[in-house]
Amino acid sequence: MSTVMDRINDKISFKPVPYSREDVIRIAPALRMLLRKNETSIVVFKTNDLVSQYIEDEKEFYSIFSPIKNNQILNKILIPAYIVKYKDIDKQYRVIKEELNRRMDINIITIQDTGVFSWGGTKVAADKRMALFLDLVKVKKYSSLNNKINFSEIENTLFQSYGKVVLESQRVEKNLSEKIAIVTGAAQGFGKGIAESLAKEGANVILADLNEDMARKNASKLNREYGQGKFLALEVDVANEDYVKNMIWETVAEYGGIDIFISNAGVLKAGSLESMDLESFELSTKVNYTAFFLCTKYASEPMKIQYRFNQDYFSDIIQINSKSGLEGSKKNFAYAGSKFGGIGLTQSFALELMEYNIKVNAVCPGNFFEGPLWSDPEEGLFIQYLRSNKVPGARTIKDVRKFYESKIPMKRGCQIEDIAKAIFYIIDQKYETGQVIPVTGGQIMLR
Repeated sequence: MSTVMDRINDKISFKPVPYSREDVIRIAPALRMLLRKNETSIVVFKTNDLVSQYIEDEKEFYSIFSPIKNNQILNKILIPAYIVKYKDIDKQYRVIKEELNRRMDINIITIQDTGVFSWGGTKVAADKRMALFLDLVKVKKYSSLNNKINFSEIENTLFQSYGKVVLESQRVEKNLSEKIAIVTGAAQGFGKGIAESLAKEGANVILADLNEDMARKNASKLNREYGQGKFLALEVDVANEDYVKNMIWETVAEYGGIDIFISNAGVLKAGSLESMDLESFELSTKVNYTAFFLCTKYASEPMKIQYRFNQDYFSDIIQINSKSGLEGSKKNFAYAGSKFGGIGLTQSFALELMEYNIKVNAVCPGNFFEGPLWSDPEEGLFIQYLRSNKVPGARTIKDVRKFYESKIPMKRGCQIEDIAKAIFYIIDQKYETGQVIPVTGGQIMLR
């Protein structure tokens, strides 16, 4: 049996409209900190053709909420504020802060000519509030077309759909509950495993990868397991500035900020001086070195804004480096050189960003033999090292693997859970930045 909202949805739909991404990336992290009531805080941004039409005028905006004005529970779920748009961002911040200090219970905010921001202690709550608001926008449009409408039925339908939001639990049950994390190179290997480890600890995770199809499959699986909306897949070429900027914009619009950025995407091209071509060398540099600069440059922007409005708040940028960043690697100079450079960037970024409570550290894993980096049958290191004669006397992939296992005191390769524990330590502590943590089974020891 169809409901009144089903009939409205058949008649009314939204169309996308252009908006200022720069405004969103500056406003959402500020709102996230200012609206933060407990330990967790999520802000979701939306706009479309009808929203844009109804937020030009304050009176028009508040009229959206008329169908629920007599429902006490729905009135608690949506507590709106209309804020005039200012070109000067400092003045905009002052006006926002004054309004939120005056009315502490606000959870749905419109910035004139920009769009709507919904707040929740969890991603589910923020999404539900936004969905309720958008349904009310459709109701307003539907009634404006002289359609007969039973507002009592509307109220009852919306209450059934959204009434439970007000009863949501705000308890933080896990170490990273509702934290916002981006993992690059999350389609497979370490990146996929890191994303899964963060999910188990309660984080919202953006899985960014050039292989969008695999990233989307991973995100869909995690959404089914841990809750819809907590995981987002994005196509990203980390060596392309436009892709990186879009990754940060999409994350901030969907979640309100960034707490953890894990720069994991990497590429390895092994070869001797004689066999290495310039194109392969430059690819290693772009993906392993330059991309870390681009990601840190843009990921730190919302982190700085979060600090501006909450100076007790810490954020983390973590590079997944390599043991090859700690020790030279024969016939693997393109990779090792880019990773050495990554540690230099880590320490330099740490010095620059600590004034904003942004910690920058690196994890240097040992060999993850089961991952595609080593085991891919066409481009994996085992086959590359076999072809380049890096291991003397090796005739098979099994010979190459046995050689590398013998070099590790613990006689095994690095596992995803080993890396996850190092990441969790970095996030948890508040007195380490610019550090490099080897996770190599004793193969590489810091001097």
